Amino acid sequence: MLATRTVTTTGRGSVAVPRDRAILRLTARGAAATLAEALTRSETSRASVVEVARRHVPAHDVATERVSTWRRHDDEGAPAGFAAEHALSVACADLATASAVLQAVVDEVGDDVDVEGVELAASPTVEDHTSARGAAFDDARARAEHLAGLAGATLGGVVSVVEGGGVGPSRGGGGEVLALSAKAVDLEGGTSQVAAAVTVTWELG
Repeated sequence: MLATRTVTTTGRGSVAVPRDRAILRLTARGAAATLAEALTRSETSRASVVEVARRHVPAHDVATERVSTWRRHDDEGAPAGFAAEHALSVACADLATASAVLQAVVDEVGDDVDVEGVELAASPTVEDHTSARGAAFDDARARAEHLAGLAGATLGGVVSVVEGGGVGPSRGGGGEVLALSAKAVDLEGGTSQVAAAVTVTWELG
């Protein structure tokens, strides 16, 4: 009895999804002659940042990331007091909110806060993942048909389908632009790729 001939291929597919939300990384700072004073100043700045942020986002979307202190030294290496910082993240449901928070923080807290970065992210739907899997299956079929033709065979029915194959979400075209100026903070979302992979085994006729 002859063994059934098969061909196995892995297909990959993706769809572009707008990056429509953001996480802001903000750090409140303070410096003084003593550690206690430095902490007090950084906490005053932190309270100002939190107050501004909570005008735009729910309280649970503002979180402490870290608190740190260190000794400062002048250019000659002599002790020059202490510094403290309180790093925060602010999760914004859309880019307009992120822009508003950034501008308000810069305007109202000023030099006592640093904008460490803006992380943009997409919000893929079930339909986006479904479309990516469909594209991956179509890619697997096209590869299998090509290989079957090279072998002088025709593509038959599907024997097995396994989702996966080492492909994960990837950043697509476009990117974020962060502009801190007197007039506005503008964010450009760009897109991310929602990716999928499927491995399919087919009978050969």
